[in-house]
Amino acid sequence: MKHLSLTPLSPFYFICALFTCFSLFHTAESRADERKTCFQHDKICYLTVEDKKGAHISAQNNYPFPMRVSLHLTGHNITPSRKTANARLGPGEIKNIISIQAKNHDPWRYNWISQLHPDTGDAAHDDTVLYQLPFPKTKSYPISQGPNGAFSHRGPNSFAIDWAMPVGSEILAAREGTVIAFREDSSKGGASNKYKSEENYLWIKHSDGTIGQYLHLEKNGVIVQVGDKVRTGQLIAYSGNTGYSSNPHLHFHVSTSQSHGAAFISHQISFVPR
Repeated sequence: MKHLSLTPLSPFYFICALFTCFSLFHTAESRADERKTCFQHDKICYLTVEDKKGAHISAQNNYPFPMRVSLHLTGHNITPSRKTANARLGPGEIKNIISIQAKNHDPWRYNWISQLHPDTGDAAHDDTVLYQLPFPKTKSYPISQGPNGAFSHRGPNSFAIDWAMPVGSEILAAREGTVIAFREDSSKGGASNKYKSEENYLWIKHSDGTIGQYLHLEKNGVIVQVGDKVRTGQLIAYSGNTGYSSNPHLHFHVSTSQSHGAAFISHQISFVPR
């Protein structure tokens, strides 16, 4: 998830696929300000308390399972001027992530980027597993963006794969596991920041603790429920064009959380040959 704030002293927010970022500007005369901004249907909230002396940034986890939150902050005329923090939040937990102080009475500013991911503890990907392509064997779809793609598959998201496919295409489970979360109420999407809060998704936890993520799904396109055990090749959803998406496609990656640096990493995976 990625939230952007672009207007000094009067911020507005967007949500992106996997990251969050804010940018704020202050002067010594800025009044105390408190904000609570929530995303994913209030599942993740950021709480910011600011005054002329500095700011405190906290996160609140309203998912029914632990989440990892990482935050990388940079700024001008503040201390610290650069910092990365990584924290585990239990269900319902609120935790201060980073606090900053203004160095003097001159104008000061800061921005930050945050990654979010279900906390998978010490889970390690089983590299012997072969995944099934997440669509029927009778279908073939081109890869519109592969691992390390220049558009968005960088950093923690390096091993993601996008398949271009029409809205309403059948999505099959690439690996068996348990459904832990999904969203399916959005009908909005496009290649604009304003759609970055509109992504439908499905998260499936595998036996090795990794999370399979299926993104940009069709409205009302998830046909499984939280807690369902799904088998490899089972119909689980229908593809869409929701969220930040220039064309209809399925985004798929397998990831685990980590306790240092970014909140998660994606894993290189292999598919059963056809």
